Amino acid sequence: MMTKEIINDILNKVVNSTKADQVEAVILGGDSYLTGFANNYIHRNVGESNYALSVRVAVGKKIGSASVSEFSPDAIKAVVEHAEQIVKFQKENRNFESFAKPEEETREIPETGGKKVSPNLRAEYAKRIIDEAKKFGLIASGMFQTDTTQIAVKNSLGVSRFFEFATATLKSVVMGNNSSGYSVQTAFDVKDINVDKIIEESIGVADRGRNPESIEPGKYEVILTPYALAEFIGHMSYLSLNERAVEDGTSFVAESFGKKVLGDNINLYDDGFSPKTIPLPFDFEGVPKKRVVFFEKGVAKDVVYDTLYAYKNGRASTGHSLPQPSSFSPYPMNIVMEGENSSKDEMINHVERGLYVQRFWYTNPMDPKHLLITGMTRDGLFLIENGKIVKPVKNMRFTESIITALNNCLELSKEYKTMYEMSSMTVPYARIKDFTFTSGTEF
Repeated sequence: MMTKEIINDILNKVVNSTKADQVEAVILGGDSYLTGFANNYIHRNVGESNYALSVRVAVGKKIGSASVSEFSPDAIKAVVEHAEQIVKFQKENRNFESFAKPEEETREIPETGGKKVSPNLRAEYAKRIIDEAKKFGLIASGMFQTDTTQIAVKNSLGVSRFFEFATATLKSVVMGNNSSGYSVQTAFDVKDINVDKIIEESIGVADRGRNPESIEPGKYEVILTPYALAEFIGHMSYLSLNERAVEDGTSFVAESFGKKVLGDNINLYDDGFSPKTIPLPFDFEGVPKKRVVFFEKGVAKDVVYDTLYAYKNGRASTGHSLPQPSSFSPYPMNIVMEGENSSKDEMINHVERGLYVQRFWYTNPMDPKHLLITGMTRDGLFLIENGKIVKPVKNMRFTESIITALNNCLELSKEYKTMYEMSSMTVPYARIKDFTFTSGTEF
């Protein structure tokens, strides 16, 4: 693990070693340790330390970029020279005005609080899942991973940012002869990882899901777990909730700001400082994160911006740049969907006949502008009758518009779950009417 002082020294060398009009240097990296298990035994225990230095230089309206994973004086000098060479062959970007300028951070930087975890503890958690799976005649796979990540940004305009945070992630995927179960949890501190809940969810779903029966496709009322709902919100985030998508014409909110487009109970925002997420206080240009409200009581409010799109539109960046250059930037990385007052069990009790959906996968957009998505259920699909889960059913394919689903949302739970894979998403359970399943499967 590099110290903050070493990282700052590298960034200073970059910023001070070019005669370009502007220069930006970003270091992203850290230490990662993983204990993996499959087929009911631990099969790997690995650790690595990886860092990358990305350099952007601007000459007029031309931008050149290069990156390196070595930090010797010669390597640092070479990557700067490479970026300077590349910029000579670039076309002018007429929308470019400047890299990010310094901003005073008025919000308190979140505490991460993570601690290093021994291989023995990772193995202990994995063994507990494996031993419980064996009791039920099931096969467990998964991983326990701990990461310490450092992000640092510095540019020639005076921006200088550093943030270090730790995460622990425990994932369990359990298989039976004709059933499966899934559970994952990410937290800042390993003490907050609840292995008992991971076991209860992944093994419990796989056990209850044995010998599923076929049912006819059609429209069903559904309970979506946070895993399933997050799949929908994730597609919405990159297809609609950023200025790039608005300008590309793929965002359904492009002509709807200030209008009601979703259900009254849909409140969605992005906030890199929220304790409900895995916080990140600034973006990869060093701009402090702003709280951006996407929908308030179903009314479209705003989208996220990075520096390039902000200058282009006469706005301030909301602090949502990805590592540049990126065709996906800007991008919301700390999404929170507010819940309501019902518990998950109460929501199930409100369903006369419907389906409980544990997860989606193989999801793909069919009509990006209207957020029409198709995909499959997996790791648990159950029939609900008269407010009770009565039996497992075979997986089905769905084809549904996210817009329609969120207009048909009858209820959101007070429980929520945070998912994290380089970006954070926190969502509740959702009860949705008239959800369209188009075909069945044999499994």
